[in-house]
Parts: sequence; structure tokens; C-alpha cells
Amino acid sequence: MMRRAIGLVLYWLGCGLVALCCVVRSDAQTPPSEFRPLRPEIEQFISYMVRTHGFAAPQLRALFTQTQPNPGVVRAISAPATSKPWYEFKPLFVDGSRISGGVAFWNDNAAVLSRAANEFGVPEDIIVALIGIETRYGKRTGSYRVMDALTTLAFDWPARGEYFRSELEEFLLLAREQRWNPMSVRGSFAGAMGLPQFMPGSYRRYAVDYDGDGQIDLWASSADVIGSVAGYLRYSGWKAGQPVAAPARIDGVDPRPLLELGLRPSLNVGEWRGRGATSLRPVNPDLAACLFSLDLLDGPEFWFGFDNFYALLQYNRSRNYAMAILELAREITTERERLAAGVAPEQ
Repeated sequence: MMRRAIGLVLYWLGCGLVALCCVVRSDAQTPPSEFRPLRPEIEQFISYMVRTHGFAAPQLRALFTQTQPNPGVVRAISAPATSKPWYEFKPLFVDGSRISGGVAFWNDNAAVLSRAANEFGVPEDIIVALIGIETRYGKRTGSYRVMDALTTLAFDWPARGEYFRSELEEFLLLAREQRWNPMSVRGSFAGAMGLPQFMPGSYRRYAVDYDGDGQIDLWASSADVIGSVAGYLRYSGWKAGQPVAAPARIDGVDPRPLLELGLRPSLNVGEWRGRGATSLRPVNPDLAACLFSLDLLDGPEFWFGFDNFYALLQYNRSRNYAMAILELAREITTERERLAAGVAPEQ
């Protein structure tokens, strides 16, 4: 009996050792996430970040292992709202809630807006309208994980892969500088963040600590948002006291060659007149301008865009976008003045 009992004990011990060996072998065959090989192009990017910026390769591998490709990002960026004709785009972005929200945001931040307008030369209504167009004053700052969005666009959207790899690099640097968990930051499908929807590179270069608390917060600090937007526009070429755009008329010439000159102001208003395009408002004939059209239901509407229009285009390279800011700014100013005067709205 004793020998049989000892034999059974040895048998079960042997089985346990075999099972333990299997577990150890299985674990050895599944390395931790920071050591698993990733796609070659991501491995190359990790090597670049290690070599250029001193990141730790195991940490970056672990981070990219958590990243999820998002096909919805590519679909969204391939069909942006700005590609709609003006007559469809304007009602989506120049609407009652943005107007009333803009009045409230202006009233709540009047002192900071006035300070920024004086310091940077950008009018309060333009700053307010831009924030309204971007995120409805913080109501829609984006639900995409920025890490997912930028990784998807950097490695799965060849059309602008180089640009988004650069923004992914900027985002990782920004997260390190701000001590963010990269996987917790959310933004737009393009990786833009906060109330003003700054891309990571813009956040690093142009965002400012306008409330002086030692931090730059484009989500919770209205002052930082206002100062950053105004500073970005001034850096982009905004000229204080100059117009943004003016309606134009084309007489007796084919507009297509004129429109093909592009959106960078290349001729002054006097030179445009010599080519058959005339401003419908009094403007300085020496002002540089571009000529562009907006799509209305009954045909194109022509406009001159000046240096300040081109500055708005540096935020988003869409004439619809720039014109929506201008139109919303006018509506907000009108509504704010009406409310201040106690005038009832027209029925």
C-alpha cells in the first residue's frame, strides 16, 4: 500500500511539473506587448522617435499595441462638410444656436476678448465665431481617441500620410510635455483638440497660457483658447483694421481664368478691375485680393478675399469655412447689439 501511495504522489507531482512547463513555455511564446513586433512602418516610426527624441522603444511599442485603426476616420476625412456647396454648408454652421452661443460666450469673456483684440489685432467677433464654427463653444470637441485617429491617418491614408506622421510625432511630444496619457486624449477625426481644434503641431507652437496659471489648457480655460486663436491668426498674417472680404462683380469676361489664380491674394483691387472684376463695396484699390466664388442655388456669387481672408484659410483651407466665420461674426455682433439695446427680434 505504501509503495502504491508513494507512486500516486510521484505521478501527480510529475503531471503538475509537466503542466507548469507548458504554462511557462506558453508565456515564453507570447512576449509582453512592448516586445511584440508591429507593422514595419510603425516599427520604423518608433525607431525614429527613439533616435530623434529619446523615447523608450518598449513604451512606444506598448502604446501602439493599444492603438486601434479606425476606418471611420478615413471615411470622415475623405468627405468633410466643407466640401458641400455654400448653400448647404452655411445653414449647418451659421445657425441660431451658434449665434446665441456666441453672444453668451462673448459676454462671459468680454474682458479677455477685448485684451486679445488689442494685443493681437483680431476683432472679438472673429475670435468668437471661429470657436463657434469649430466646436460650438466646447459642446463638440470630438469623440475620437487622438492616438487612434493620427495613427490611422499616418499609416492607412497615403494621400496625406507624411503630414499625419508629422502630427503624430508632435502629439507624442506634446503628451510627454503635458504629462498626458496619450490614450486618454480625445479630439476630431483628424486629431484636432480642444475648443479651437488645434492640431498637435499648432498646440505646441501657438497655444499660449493666456490666463497666467502656468498651464496651457485648450479645453477648460477660455482665456487660453481666446489668446491662442488670436495669436494663431496674427501669426498667419492677420492685419488689424483691414477687411476680410467684399462682394465682387465680373463684367464681360469668362470668370474661370480669374478664379484659377487661386486663393492667395495675388493682385490688388485696381488690377482686378482691369481684368473685369469690380468690388461692390468701396475698398482701397491698393489692397491685395484673391477672387473666389460661392455656390448659390441660382448660380455662383463672386467675392474678393483680402489678406485677412487668407489668414482664416490657414486655419482651414476652405473658402466655405472662412466665409462661415465672417458671416457668423456679423450675425453674433448684430444679435449682441440688438440685445444690448433692448430691441425685440423681427417676427
